[in-house]
Amino acid sequence: GISEKIAKRYEITTQTDHKNILVFPFYDGDESLQFVKYRKMDFDKERDNNKEWCEANCKPILFGMKQCNLENKRLILTEGQIDSLSVAEAGIENAVSVPTGAKGFTWIPYCYDWMKKFDSIVVFGDFEKGKISLLEEMKSRFPNRIFHVRHEDYQGCKDANELLMKYGKEAVRKAVENAKMIDLKN
Repeated sequence: GISEKIAKRYEITTQTDHKNILVFPFYDGDESLQFVKYRKMDFDKERDNNKEWCEANCKPILFGMKQCNLENKRLILTEGQIDSLSVAEAGIENAVSVPTGAKGFTWIPYCYDWMKKFDSIVVFGDFEKGKISLLEEMKSRFPNRIFHVRHEDYQGCKDANELLMKYGKEAVRKAVENAKMIDLKN
């Protein structure tokens, strides 16, 4: 469901010798390449060891930082690169994703100051087992106003890409626009 226009904007390509392997370049806000991640498009758990992997000795940062508009003070944070591309496909600015999934927070020291430039962060993590990935960590680690996509706006889907594929761009836009601010205790 990702258009050629969005793939070009985010500089997605394939390996020269392996057209079945997507290449995701991670550029920082200064447009310097810091991290590269690969995804096997025809992954088969019977024959392949890994679906995704990254270059060694790179600096883990958020995917999509280069493409963000810092004048727009709202950031959309997803768990996967395809999900951030899905949000961008829906016409929403500032869609980024964590580099190594919901449990990998090695990116925070490298992106903390950059993240503070945004007034609000909308967490559009994976919705599984009644919980949204990334939400608790973001709430506890960042001073920004933290919002999350409402459970009902996932419409039974796991993530932004599944929502895009099943219900289209408008459903993704609605999910982000209807995001709810995290309730503060006391």
